[in-house]
Amino acid sequence: MASDEIKVCGVAACRTLFEVRPDDIVRVYVTKAVKRRFSALVAYCSRERLAYHVVDEEELSKVAATTHHEGVCVLARTWAPSLTDLLARVGDGPALVVALDGVDNPHNLGAILRSAAHFGVLALVRAEQDGRTAPSAHRVAEGGAEVVPVVRVEDFVEALKRLSASGFEIVATAGDGDRDLYDHRFTRRTVLVMGAEREGVSRPVRGVADAVLSIGGTGAVESLNVSVATAVVIAERWRQTQR
Repeated sequence: MASDEIKVCGVAACRTLFEVRPDDIVRVYVTKAVKRRFSALVAYCSRERLAYHVVDEEELSKVAATTHHEGVCVLARTWAPSLTDLLARVGDGPALVVALDGVDNPHNLGAILRSAAHFGVLALVRAEQDGRTAPSAHRVAEGGAEVVPVVRVEDFVEALKRLSASGFEIVATAGDGDRDLYDHRFTRRTVLVMGAEREGVSRPVRGVADAVLSIGGTGAVESLNVSVATAVVIAERWRQTQR
C-alpha cells in the first residue's frame, strides 16, 4: 500500500466512499456474505478495470488488519486537502471548522467525524504530528470521513492564526472556560478547537482563542468524552445558525 493510500473498512464507510469519490478507489475486497450489498461497486470495478477480490472472513481480516471490517475493505487514495484548499473552498461564506489539539484516539476521531458530517462541519484541522487518520476512525465515522475532509497542518497555532486572519472566530473549550456554551452567540465563521481529554487545549492555543467556553452540567463527572463534547458544541452552533 502506498503512503498516500488508506484501507477503508465497514459497510457505511465503504458505501459512502463509493458514492462520494469513486475515482479514488484502487482495489476492493468483499466477502461472499456482503457481495450482493456491494453489487454496484463490484460492477463499477469491473467496468473501470479495477481489481476486486471475493475473499473469506479470515483472508479479509488479514488484508484489512482488523476483524472489525464488516465484510468489506476498500483500498483508496487519501483525501487530504490543504488549508489553502479549505480557505478557497469556503471563500467568504459561513462555515464551521473543527480543529483538534492533540486528539489522536481513532475511535474519538471517528465519532467526531460522524457528528461533524451530521452537523455540517466544513473540515477538521489536525497537526501533522498527530498522525494520519487511522482506518478504524473511518469505520467508526460511518461515512463521515468521506464527507468531512481532514486537513493536516505543520504548525497548528499558525493555522489557527491564519484562519483568524480570514475572518474566523476561534472558539476553544475548557472546564474553566470564560463563559458557558449556552451564553455564547456563534459567528457565521467559526473554528471550534477541542483538546485531548487529559491535557485539554494547550496554552498556546488558548492564547489565540477569541473565546473559551465551558459546557455546564451537574458536575457529577469531571468532564465529557471529547467526541461527546464536540457533538454538544457543534449541535448548539447548528441550532443557533439554523433559526
